[in-house]
Amino acid sequence: MPFTPIHMGPGILIKSLLQGSFSLMVFGWTQIVMDIQPLIVLISGEGHLHGFTHSYVGVILIAIFFGANGKIAIRIGFENLRYFY
Repeated sequence: MPFTPIHMGPGILIKSLLQGSFSLMVFGWTQIVMDIQPLIVLISGEGHLHGFTHSYVGVILIAIFFGANGKIAIRIGFENLRYFY
């Protein structure tokens, strides 16, 4: 099952409704962070597929922390990408 692409459908819908007050890049960033834990479980074969990062507490913490620093992290990421091209 694919990870983040499934979440992007609702994200695109929300972006079309909220326009400038919703960042699709930050939303995508938080979805990638949230799906790291299930990826590790799939690779290692140990743990719960939908563990802490998919609980209410985990989602709220991820949304607060990575939502708050998402624009900065994306800007830094794009600035570092130019060194590869």
